[in-house]
Amino acid sequence: MELPTTNMLRQVPYRKRLKVGDVFRLAYPENKFIFGQIISLSASVGGFDNCIKIYIYDFITNDAENLVNLSSKKLMCEPLFVNRLGFSRGYMPIIANMHLPDSSCADEWCFYDVPFKKYLDENGIELTKPKQNIGTWGLSNYLVLDDLISKKLDLPLVDD
Repeated sequence: MELPTTNMLRQVPYRKRLKVGDVFRLAYPENKFIFGQIISLSASVGGFDNCIKIYIYDFITNDAENLVNLSSKKLMCEPLFVNRLGFSRGYMPIIANMHLPDSSCADEWCFYDVPFKKYLDENGIELTKPKQNIGTWGLSNYLVLDDLISKKLDLPLVDD
């Protein structure tokens, strides 16, 4: 089976049981690495249950093992709710497990629910007004993640 083309480089498929706190690595051309963390394995979003809520930290390094203190970093993009494909296909291998951030990095983010035309927090609770940063409320995958990060890295988007 041929996988869709991405800027994100395929690494090692990860098929073990995922855990809250797992840290995964994203690899990009020119030896660029970005890290993310699993925040929840039971998120509900857009009518889907048991979604994986992830944070992608705004930290780019040339060292594939340089985890530093990720919880002190801001987020590169909105928190995403994803399925397991990015892990099982080798784009998001787990490399460590760390404590979750004490305070939610997502406090500055909200989500727009397109069908219902309302703003929600990361738990799906309606907000009276939007926050500064707005993402889209719905289930994503590693291809959506690749587009978001490619824009941040000024890489051309891959045609679907």
